Amino acid sequence: MRLKAVSFDIGHTLVNYPNPLDWKSLYAPAVERVFAECAISGSPERLRQAAEILTSYNTRENPREHEVNSDIIFQEIFDAWAEPHDKIPPAKAAFYGFFQAGAVLYDDAEAALRFLRDKGLKLGALTDVAYGMDNAYSLRDIEAIRWYFDAVLTSVDVGFRKPGKAGFLELLRLLGVSPAEMLYVGDEEKDIAGAKAAGAVSALIVRGGERPDYGQDFTAGSLSEICGLIP
Repeated sequence: MRLKAVSFDIGHTLVNYPNPLDWKSLYAPAVERVFAECAISGSPERLRQAAEILTSYNTRENPREHEVNSDIIFQEIFDAWAEPHDKIPPAKAAFYGFFQAGAVLYDDAEAALRFLRDKGLKLGALTDVAYGMDNAYSLRDIEAIRWYFDAVLTSVDVGFRKPGKAGFLELLRLLGVSPAEMLYVGDEEKDIAGAKAAGAVSALIVRGGERPDYGQDFTAGSLSEICGLIP
């Protein structure tokens, strides 16, 4: 294996989030925060309307190949509420901020990136975002380590979500490497499927618990183990 690049998913690979992968159980408090911070009058009916629209864009329940811009989702919610669109920017900040609270880098994240950079490897990231989250929010979680990366892409940038290979192919182009020269590290089946579809080498990271077989080339319990794959 002659690697020239290593790329990563972000959520639950480099960054630990305290919330469940499916945000549906937390719609109510997140929308309540929008009401409070944007001076919008809340009601059970408005909560129901927002939850119904958010569920329709919930990729855990309704998988989709194409990504959706956050403005589309929030305009639909605000139209249902008959509220002016000028409150959408602070509403997005309140909603996404609710779910990002408590996000922290894994203890081994920066050390692993430093090791790989010192080895002369290019570093990339490709991540799907929830509900069309703008890069201004989604990439905030890797702000402290952003400078290590040669290329960072989200599903909003690409217009497609994993396991589609479009994002992987664009990442390969930006890094200037062939598929066989890139190792992609992620924590979900879609990460492995997308990497394999693009012809990249794949590694599943599982921090505790059972280690499922998604056809990955490697399985690791930590980013330190990923570093151990590099000669």
